[in-house]
Amino acid sequence: MAIISQEPQAHNSSDLDWTGPDDPGCPYNWPLGKRLYMTSIPAFLCVNVSFASSVYTSGTNDISRQFNVSRTESLLGLSLFLWALGIGAIIAAPVSEYYGRRIVYLTTVPIFGLFTLGSGLAQNFVTLIVCRTFAGFFGSAVVSVGGGTNADLWQPTLAGVIYPFYFVSPFLGPAFGPVVGGFLSESKGWRWLQWVILCMVVFNYLYALPQSETYKRTILEKRTQAETGPCVSSTRPFKVTLPSRAILQRILLKPFKMLFVESIVLFMTIYMAFNFAVFYSFFAAFPYIFGPGGHYNFTSGQQGLTFLSIALGCVVGFVVVVYIDRRTYPALETRYGVGKVPPEYRLYGAMVGSTLNPASLFWFGWSANAGTYWASPVVAAVPFAVGNIMVYSSGALYIMNSYGSLHGASALSANSLLRYAFGGAFPLFTVQLFSSLGIGWASSLLGFISIVLVPVPWVLYKYGKRIRAHSQYITVA
Repeated sequence: MAIISQEPQAHNSSDLDWTGPDDPGCPYNWPLGKRLYMTSIPAFLCVNVSFASSVYTSGTNDISRQFNVSRTESLLGLSLFLWALGIGAIIAAPVSEYYGRRIVYLTTVPIFGLFTLGSGLAQNFVTLIVCRTFAGFFGSAVVSVGGGTNADLWQPTLAGVIYPFYFVSPFLGPAFGPVVGGFLSESKGWRWLQWVILCMVVFNYLYALPQSETYKRTILEKRTQAETGPCVSSTRPFKVTLPSRAILQRILLKPFKMLFVESIVLFMTIYMAFNFAVFYSFFAAFPYIFGPGGHYNFTSGQQGLTFLSIALGCVVGFVVVVYIDRRTYPALETRYGVGKVPPEYRLYGAMVGSTLNPASLFWFGWSANAGTYWASPVVAAVPFAVGNIMVYSSGALYIMNSYGSLHGASALSANSLLRYAFGGAFPLFTVQLFSSLGIGWASSLLGFISIVLVPVPWVLYKYGKRIRAHSQYITVA
């Protein structure tokens, strides 16, 4: 993959490069076990953070009663958490492209844990949602930086196998949240949901401590310091001499700019954000349909188990994406050469998955509306989860292959911003939408919008090369 940066590089870091293809400092050449360990860190942390987003919904009834707020108000703990995830991603990803990945992980995760602790100890609703908001903000780093870490570690040949392990985590974590939270909130109360999150944080942080730096520029600059002496550190421009205005532009404006001037980022992000929003709307819709007082009147624990269908769909989607990649990519590398396959071929999974989402939404809505046996609407959620994972994994791979490790984290952080903005907004009006239109028509409305968005990966597959030719950040052959 030939990548040409259009941004000015600070100091002489743009002149630094590996000593050769076999340079032991290059993460591509690290032992397989070490690379798998490094890959697992953002995946586990992302499961932790995304689990924290949804498990909260299992305690919203208790929170409503204890703090005397409405059901919609109690969902602010979910929405503000997701909005903060998106805002934090805008900062975390470009920072990782400036200071490296490792320091971002190791500084943000413990702060995420502290605000989770604050959420569990909150004695009023304002304290709870403020702590949830800051927990989401500091948890955002693992969501947005993980894609860049994977780009650092793996050549495109293996990306289609390795990346989905990470890409499935923002969906698998939320899917298991209500499964665990449903029974736990019934027996222990909503505060125990925060203690479970905190236990996961402690484990994952200890697991992540031995990690190494993976970002190329940071590795090479540290190598240069070691070779030329400590005086170099005082001239590192991105720490001292770079003007504050340039830092602000680099950290805050780059993802926004990519979102609005890069057509690939914009259109794939809109599609992925809508799917993500529908995914999170299930965390309001399922309790309305299946929970106590709903159409099926399940207990909270039983209602939580319905999310196993989404977890199953996530796993199936992951397997299908990997299968498609292994069936197609080796032959494409033989045809184009290793590292030279056009990124558009990563969209096969999204093209297949795009057809599953609207079909699933129509099936889910009208089977639940008719009051059919509970298994029908539960199973109907499976193909949506499959299609969602296929679109997200393929779309994120396409973005990362197009923009590479230099700009890919910023591109995905822009993606995260819109995804979590949509994901946080939809649950706030989901119940009103379903109660006003009825389950069938509300779900159908989402299905019709999904149909409108189906052509996105197909159009990018056909015209992506022409679009990339006008990119301000990359030129990929």
